[in-house]
Amino acid sequence: MQNPPIEPGSIDLVILSQALHHAKIPADAIAAAHKILRPRGQILILDLLKHNFGKARELYGDRWPGFAESDLQRWLESARFKKIEISVVAREESPPHFQTILAGGEKS
Repeated sequence: MQNPPIEPGSIDLVILSQALHHAKIPADAIAAAHKILRPRGQILILDLLKHNFGKARELYGDRWPGFAESDLQRWLESARFKKIEISVVAREESPPHFQTILAGGEKS
């Protein structure tokens, strides 16, 4: 994710669906997405809201326990995305009650 073998400025849409919490450095993965996008290209991130389910690392290989909205906002801004929108879009009814967050932005 942090160094995709894709030509810079060649992609219209990057989707990171339940992937960012596996990235070594999430901010670098977002910056790499910006690099491969064309002007006005979009990024969509679907991932987990920050949680306290410590077994996720062991059970699923997660590196990160989800993300706070403020983290995604900061990383998208640092990567120079504009028109950033972030919202919690779902919550599991059964334990561990993971919540899903959707973030998007546009390369100017």
